[in-house]
Amino acid sequence: MNNIEIIHNPFTVDTQFRINGQSPAASCKLSSYSQSRLQQWVEGLFNELSELFNGDDNFHIVFQGVESDFLDVQEAANEAIANGIQVELVWIESEPTDQRLKKISNLIDEAHEHPKFKRFVEENDEARQSLAEAFNRDFDVYVVGTMSSGKSTLINAMLGRDLLPSANEASTATIARITDNDQMPDHFKAKRYNRSSQLVGEEDNADQGLLKDWNGMDDTQLIDIEGNIVAIQERPDVRLVLTDTPGPNNSQDEEHQLTTMGFVQDSNRNPLILYVLNASQLGTNDDRNLLGLVAESMRKVGKQSKDRFIFVVNKMDVFDPESGEHPSQVLARVKQYLIDNDILNPLIYPASANLTRLIRKPQDQHTRKERGDFRSMADLFSEEPSMNLLQYMPITEKVKHSLQQKNLSSLMLSSGLPAVETMIDEYIDKYNVPHRLKRAYDALTQAIDVGLNEAEMIQQLDQSERQLEQLNEEIQTLQQRQEKGFDTVAYKDELEREGRALPQQTVEKLVELQGSFIPLLQELKKEFSNNKAQPHIAKEKLQEAEKTLKFEHKKLINEYEILFITNQEAIRNDLYKEYQRYIADLFEDVENLNLPILEGIKQATSNISFNLSLEQKEVKKDRREISISKWYNPFSWGKTESYDSGDFVDLNKAWAERATRVNGAFNNLIENASEHIEESNNLLIDQFSAFMTREFSHKFDELLKDLRNKTSDHEARERAIIAAKEQHAWLIDFRNRLDKTLAISTEGGK
Repeated sequence: MNNIEIIHNPFTVDTQFRINGQSPAASCKLSSYSQSRLQQWVEGLFNELSELFNGDDNFHIVFQGVESDFLDVQEAANEAIANGIQVELVWIESEPTDQRLKKISNLIDEAHEHPKFKRFVEENDEARQSLAEAFNRDFDVYVVGTMSSGKSTLINAMLGRDLLPSANEASTATIARITDNDQMPDHFKAKRYNRSSQLVGEEDNADQGLLKDWNGMDDTQLIDIEGNIVAIQERPDVRLVLTDTPGPNNSQDEEHQLTTMGFVQDSNRNPLILYVLNASQLGTNDDRNLLGLVAESMRKVGKQSKDRFIFVVNKMDVFDPESGEHPSQVLARVKQYLIDNDILNPLIYPASANLTRLIRKPQDQHTRKERGDFRSMADLFSEEPSMNLLQYMPITEKVKHSLQQKNLSSLMLSSGLPAVETMIDEYIDKYNVPHRLKRAYDALTQAIDVGLNEAEMIQQLDQSERQLEQLNEEIQTLQQRQEKGFDTVAYKDELEREGRALPQQTVEKLVELQGSFIPLLQELKKEFSNNKAQPHIAKEKLQEAEKTLKFEHKKLINEYEILFITNQEAIRNDLYKEYQRYIADLFEDVENLNLPILEGIKQATSNISFNLSLEQKEVKKDRREISISKWYNPFSWGKTESYDSGDFVDLNKAWAERATRVNGAFNNLIENASEHIEESNNLLIDQFSAFMTREFSHKFDELLKDLRNKTSDHEARERAIIAAKEQHAWLIDFRNRLDKTLAISTEGGK
């Protein structure tokens, strides 16, 4: 039997493998996983092991890590066993993530009380932002689906009251965001924002009627709601934010549709998506377009790209097994429908949101119709064993245990929705909290390194007078060099000569996107290749084509927005390398001197906060104000003609008349996007030049001036050295406690 030990730390993203007691060779593929999140490689683990041992498929696996990661290894092991591989799996339990988050929060409180450490965090933009993100409690769940799917009913069921309008004509035409607050058990506050993001309405005790009115107002951009989401227990470290999104077939606001699609396409933050399907009405074109987008997102690398989509098959209460409509048959049909839309191995959760809603809604508030519906559903779900929807769900033992602890009625469990709600908690534990812990750990580690370098640099001032004189001479030389300034013109000329105006990966992605819509146009051209069609058929085909093209246009807009962000990051990385090269040149001729403190000065210079960003703000350049938010035009190919009932329509001609305008719309989008990205590139370079000529120069002068003062004032130097020693000792102890907090081994955990 082959013995495999795996120690995975999701907080520091570190994995150690031992194969029959030995570390794998550097050339072994397992070694390449050492700094990758488990969900990126676990699905192929047993295939890799099988190849490594030339088909000797008999493994004893000892996994040490957190429970959510172990469950993924267990899932992969079960699949391997089903394929004939022999696996024994042992788990060495590690401390839960929520306990670690509390410990690291306490460490951060301690750090902020330290007189100097607080400065190391606050003066470093990246560290400050990382800590803010790590301790932002809000966790986003987006509810997506067509108007007929019952999204609003599902959300009302989770709220425990009828708050969102659920009638089709009043279904979500805007974005409604609900933030959980258990301190508001009996009312919901609501705010309405217009298209300029201005607050234009506010109500401390919102009801369904008010939200229906707000939802119907043309200028409503967002309805922000706060109150108790009874289905989810608010935790000290996590607060659920539930967003009801406009359906893809809602034509009232294209910007809202674009936003909904953006949630699905967001593979950077990976928000959890509840995709609600109508069990009794599958196969709409609106669903197919959006499911195609989901399929693309799920094909991204890593298990999280699949786990973040939960398919809720709603309205299971409309089926009656006595009439031959067995739930297993319905779900098999749903699964095949998703497979047909390129979604493989989907997580499918059948539910009756209406039953859950009526159970949670006080019975004395039921309408006459609701009383009848509730009796009918209660009889069906209580008397028919096949209607216990929990039995069809792919839930883990952890979720089963969590459901048992909630002491829910059998009828409530049978409705299916409580299992979905518990899956939200599991996703948070599995992905959100470890990610936040890693951000906090990285930020604190960065601040610690800056503090240790400063302390060590000051301690090295404990030199002879001759050495201090020599140091002062070198400091003066450094200052004279820096005073020459950063040659902005020469740097920009170099960029032009080397062709680095855009990073290579950006150029390649631009080329890829430029041709991405062509297959769709070719497919539509084939659909219009028939010579003649009756007027009503021609009109339907043209309307459907227009809807598909609008969807593709919006999808491409979001792809360019994603590229815009990744390009900014690539440019920032390139500029940071240029920054480090400049510092290396600045210190080039003094590095050979036997003065260790100069290395400390160089490192302190490198630690000067470097933060460039165009995100979510207006940027002014040469008295021009450039908006980075709206660079595109909506898709339009003109009006669809009305045909007389007696005419036949030439489909080839109808398409040809529009093909030129369609190509023009997409080419215009591509041109605008390229200009948008190139302009952001130039603005970042301008920011970099401004940083080097102003902010960097000022901070560098301050650093050298402080050192000169310490070298010339004996008493001040002695005080600084004593304080530096104390600071150094505190930081070493703090780092050790930080590392222990996030350690996976049993010594560092329980």
